[in-house]
Amino acid sequence: MTGKYKILLPLLLIFLLVGCGKTNDGLTIEGHDWTYANAIDSAGQPLDLSVLTCAAQDGTLTVTDSDGSTQSGTYTLTQHDANDVLYDLTLDSETGTALVSVTEYTDAAGGKSSEYTLILSLPERTVYFRADMAQ
Repeated sequence: MTGKYKILLPLLLIFLLVGCGKTNDGLTIEGHDWTYANAIDSAGQPLDLSVLTCAAQDGTLTVTDSDGSTQSGTYTLTQHDANDVLYDLTLDSETGTALVSVTEYTDAAGGKSSEYTLILSLPERTVYFRADMAQ
């Protein structure tokens, strides 16, 4: 191997590996201020729930209503790909799933916007939350 290639090969490898291991794409249940969007029951009928917020940190999920009442549970990562993240969820002894994804909108003028979406799917209800992409 000539001196020229001894220098270029390591530099090429460093250049190619610089992006490896970076997964901070926002697709995570943690680090967002989740606010209530809507909810449906197991038959698909809308539920009239009070304003809810959801917070997730270190495997613990807390849903709080406008009166300050809370439901707590745990979550475990089961799948992560480029478009969504799936968690196993237990919330006040109910088991289900939590899904984090990005929802994209196009308005009548053709303008586009996006937001993070959290869907808590439990046996008796499915609750939808949203969070700003700027977080």
